[in-house]
Amino acid sequence: MENSGIVLRKAVLHVLDNGYRGLILSDHPLDLVGEQFDFLRNILLKVHKSDSTMHGQFNQDASYVYQRLLELDENNMESFVETSKEIAKALFNVVIEGEDIPPADFVCASFQESGTIYLALLKLNYRSSYTQKISKDQGGTATEIIENTSLLPSSSTKPSEAAIINLTDMTIRLIEKRYNINGEKKNYFSEMFLGCNITKSTKRKLEILTRTIRNIYKNSDKTDMKSQMDANALLLKKYEDNKEIDIDAMGEELFGSSPDKKAAFDEKMENYDMQCDKIKIENESTVKKLEKQIIVTGSGIEISIPMIVYNRADIEIKQNSYGEDEIIIHNVDSMSLKNLRFL
Repeated sequence: MENSGIVLRKAVLHVLDNGYRGLILSDHPLDLVGEQFDFLRNILLKVHKSDSTMHGQFNQDASYVYQRLLELDENNMESFVETSKEIAKALFNVVIEGEDIPPADFVCASFQESGTIYLALLKLNYRSSYTQKISKDQGGTATEIIENTSLLPSSSTKPSEAAIINLTDMTIRLIEKRYNINGEKKNYFSEMFLGCNITKSTKRKLEILTRTIRNIYKNSDKTDMKSQMDANALLLKKYEDNKEIDIDAMGEELFGSSPDKKAAFDEKMENYDMQCDKIKIENESTVKKLEKQIIVTGSGIEISIPMIVYNRADIEIKQNSYGEDEIIIHNVDSMSLKNLRFL
């Protein structure tokens, strides 16, 4: 089945219930039509090419999952189902070691995009909700409210643990959550199940970069609001021009004329092992926060400035003779008070 550029090829669902049902392995694939297709497609789109995902590489000699994937014949349904079972067993053996890892259904699905075949490993943690139970006997019909503790998440919910594996180069996109394993918080999905090394997500790198730039300006000159805003404007321009941000080039452009600031920037990037990174941004929504700058005064006044207005030089920030900041808005053709909404 195909939608949004993704062709779903095969999928199998297994049950990983570390409660009372245990491990239940399916011998048959899912029928990828109708609601089943829509559900899986929507879940996949929450993970595939998301800027929230981390990137990883298998530790080839130590990864059980990697070895199973080398044996996988994705074109053969029997091979696909059997490989999915082995991978599900490996995940379940890790899940039962955790004190607070929730039970889940585990979906192993292959899909194709732009000629490349991917394998999705989706751990869909159960949620609880209530429904009615109807029973009939000789005395008539009775209803009661019962809790269902093994409901799948909605298709609009991003899974907390998932991996998308490129079956051509074996690179991984990953989402995971830390859980207690033998009294210690661990990234069990990447470390104990997949056996892979991971790097920071695009959003995490962008957060580190913007925070570092802001702190350098604040620490060197707390009143240099304009430089901070100019830096945000430059970040947005780099994205608009290249769809990526070259960290080394950003550091040189922002701080090249100030050795102390450049040294502080380089040191921070090296601490995060990001000094040579180019942050590739795939979704426009990731940089939405750069499209507006919000200034908050000491008295609690908030001023939201669209970047397009700032770049037109319609906003002027300067210091008066008392050393206080002044914000001047030029070329205002109209003003209105934003409506209050109570519903």
